[in-house]
Amino acid sequence: METRRKKNLPKYNFQKNKNFKKGPFSRIEQILVDKGLNQVLREEGIVYNLDNARKMLTLSRQELPRNFWRKVAQHVPLRRVESIYDHTRRRLSIKNYKGKWTDDDIENLKKLVDCYGCQWTKIGTTLNRLPGACYDKWRDALKSGEKRKKGKWFQEEKCKLIQLITRQLGHDIIQEEKGVDSIQWTLVAEKIRTRSYLQCRNEWARFFTPGSIIKLTLSDSLRLIESIFLLQVIDETEIKWGCLLQGVPAHKTYNKWRSLCQKFLPAEEKKKRLSNFIQIGNIFYS
Repeated sequence: METRRKKNLPKYNFQKNKNFKKGPFSRIEQILVDKGLNQVLREEGIVYNLDNARKMLTLSRQELPRNFWRKVAQHVPLRRVESIYDHTRRRLSIKNYKGKWTDDDIENLKKLVDCYGCQWTKIGTTLNRLPGACYDKWRDALKSGEKRKKGKWFQEEKCKLIQLITRQLGHDIIQEEKGVDSIQWTLVAEKIRTRSYLQCRNEWARFFTPGSIIKLTLSDSLRLIESIFLLQVIDETEIKWGCLLQGVPAHKTYNKWRSLCQKFLPAEEKKKRLSNFIQIGNIFYS
């Protein structure tokens, strides 16, 4: 998708057989990335500061110090080199903090895509946003055009969703609850045509993931809070939500956690859910 990213970042075979984490980086992982950048820059005789770190993101593969991102990745277990580069690029880029997309922004994006096609670097420069952010917004908001629907899914759409995923994975794999992480949601959305890839993924998780129809009780809520408490983590991204309540899928467990926070935490504390979940525990156990 993004020319600069592909050009700057070689693929390293040394990571080929590892089981890598996906999703947002935790605070600890962010600290490890910064520590890795600091050490690798110092080894190259470069002072570690924000400007020099950003400069590394603009250099081509030939201009970068040898194996630069591979060396940084050695400080962050279970993350791909590509993921670390992508995370660093998004976190350090000034263009990554442009705020929410307005209706005018989306309209301008539509016009630029009509004009330039999928030249995301050029479009990103014009809108002063990251190329990847422009692609993501186009994919999620514009790709289906006027055909995209919102709200409740029709039975035809649900049937088509099941058919497409069954073709991708095979009936036996779905029955064994395996392979769901390998579903190509973008491809599914392209064939459904009326829904974005996020809508497709969420619909599958809500209604077709084993355990999704289970109704959680007060006892389940207590076990959930106790399980999180015993983990002694400092960041929500470190929690494996699918492992906390037996038979309950990750999305349902996480949604219950969010619901508890919304219900019991003071309004000013809701954005800091994990650091304040002891308050919820006190409410339940006092």
